Amino acid sequence: MEKLKPDKSRRGEPIALALRTLAAPRRYIRPWYVAYLLLGMVTAGLLPVLLPLTIEAYSHSLATVAYVLGAYNFGLLTSPLWGLAAERSKADRPLFLGAFLLAGAGIAALLLLRSAPAWLIAAFGIGAGSGGAATLATLFIVEFAPRTEWEPRIGWLQSFNAAGQVLGLMAAAAVSHGEFTAALWVSVAILGAAMAVGGIGLPQPLPAQPRGARAPHLHVHTHLDIRALAVFPKLSLPSGVGLHFYHLNLQGLRGLPKAIGTPFGRFLLSWFVLAFAVAAFFSYFPLMLAAGYGISARSSAMIYAVTAAVGIALYVLTSRLTARYGAGSIYRAALLLRILGFALLLAPFLTVRINPGECGAVGFAIIVIAWPLLSVAGTDLGASLTPFSEGAAVGLLNAALALATAVGIVASGPLVQRWGYVTIPATALVGLALSVFLGRSPPAAGSSPPTRV
Repeated sequence: MEKLKPDKSRRGEPIALALRTLAAPRRYIRPWYVAYLLLGMVTAGLLPVLLPLTIEAYSHSLATVAYVLGAYNFGLLTSPLWGLAAERSKADRPLFLGAFLLAGAGIAALLLLRSAPAWLIAAFGIGAGSGGAATLATLFIVEFAPRTEWEPRIGWLQSFNAAGQVLGLMAAAAVSHGEFTAALWVSVAILGAAMAVGGIGLPQPLPAQPRGARAPHLHVHTHLDIRALAVFPKLSLPSGVGLHFYHLNLQGLRGLPKAIGTPFGRFLLSWFVLAFAVAAFFSYFPLMLAAGYGISARSSAMIYAVTAAVGIALYVLTSRLTARYGAGSIYRAALLLRILGFALLLAPFLTVRINPGECGAVGFAIIVIAWPLLSVAGTDLGASLTPFSEGAAVGLLNAALALATAVGIVASGPLVQRWGYVTIPATALVGLALSVFLGRSPPAAGSSPPTRV
């Protein structure tokens, strides 16, 4: 593959875009963005902590926790179907509000029904509703806003959601030592409020246009500057998956055979293994940290909230680092950072001479803080290595990430049930080491080669 030359003219664009966006919030923010904040508060803040605790309390089975969280992540994979439904029905508004309703109904069903099959269906509904709301929220921007305003508007949308995640984690810390059921009912109420707010200021449907006149739902990312959007926070789900506005698309699937044997194909496999390796931890972390390290669910939620808040600033910093040192170098450094985090989690199982609480807290924080580096550098690296369009490449990356997470969570259930929590850091370290090996590339495989600025 031909070596990519550094594009010095584009290095300052992401930061300049961020500054312009921050300077004119009224131009780019709409009232219904608050609904997306509330969605992040529930699905990326409250549920990651409360859902594992609730299912374990109900079922007394660690395997069941994995199956329910896996069903939730499989529900997220329905995101492309929501885009397709919006494209064919032109019912963007009902679908958007209906997605919040589906997520809320899923939480209510999970609380009211006390059987594993029912929990799986309910969790799938929660994931499907979450993915649908995220998909439709972005489509409201790319369908009804000028193309020149897509990036700042989506940037603000992502920032609202990231703020919601931090608020949700702080709320989870406040209630995680008490009655989980009441807190989850509050989550249902929050999603109801999101439905009410979500209808305020939504753009009105466009007049009928000739077929093909509207921007296609599943390929809008081909028109966006991926590197510019990297400065904004992404929705960070409990599995560590970044649910961007990029979704699986047919263009990406058709291009998959072309990726085999290329640097992009190797990186795609590294990306898949990364998600598969860490999936179990983000499903079990409140239970694992409490049982193995003496860190209460309240404390683990606060650690998550603080590191997630710090991570918001890291998106801007990582964008600058990738321009300076290359996306490949930052991606490998982030993988090594997660290896360090999981090594700290494994250490208390191997020796009694260290403090498990300190290892658990520091290891957890390192694992979480590595995500902004992986998200920005991974997206940039995939877009730079692709043998086809950037949009198709990023669609494949997110499909691989989501699928690997869902499968990894389900696969971890029997292992944790049989051998306990030690399997989580042990298998994560093996997978991350393999991901580092697969992610090693020639110097040209990052974006720009390292350059001092």
